[in-house]
Amino acid sequence: MNIGQPFALRGGISVAVSALAFGALLAAPATSHAIPFLDQNQGPGGNTVVVDSSKYATDGGHGNFRWRYSASKKNVCGIYPVGRGYVVRCAAKNKSAADADEKSDEQSGETSTSKSKYDGIQLGGTGVKRVKLDDDQKGFKAKRLMPNHTIDVVGITCTAYKRATLTCQTSRGSFKIVGGVVQR
Repeated sequence: MNIGQPFALRGGISVAVSALAFGALLAAPATSHAIPFLDQNQGPGGNTVVVDSSKYATDGGHGNFRWRYSASKKNVCGIYPVGRGYVVRCAAKNKSAADADEKSDEQSGETSTSKSKYDGIQLGGTGVKRVKLDDDQKGFKAKRLMPNHTIDVVGITCTAYKRATLTCQTSRGSFKIVGGVVQR
């Protein structure tokens, strides 16, 4: 009896099975679920593209940057010099005004005309606060910051996502806008 032959036969089968399994692994389709870091729709911390901020600088410069965080011209943000620092200021509804609009629409079937005294949010040296936007900050022609794109200017970082969603942060704080409504 040749003892080496059965061992060689078993080794050959084992190698063939391993090669077959490896080939199946290579042929399997790659999905974003299999490789999470390739999922382009992840929230903050996901795979985003940092843009060249100079493309969002306003005419005349002076350290002003503006962009839209959705397709709507109403959803505008900007980074502006204020005193010795910078702030980011965005147009957005506050949650209570958005809730009132929604309740009014449900009850009457009409659009609400209720107005909040605040129509924006600001983040700067004093932290986050609701603000009334100047007329020159409304309806400004600004390029769109596409979903999963980030602008970073002087320590202010803002990332746009789908459905009028944006996050902005500095060392002083952060805010989040979801569907054009401040979540803070």
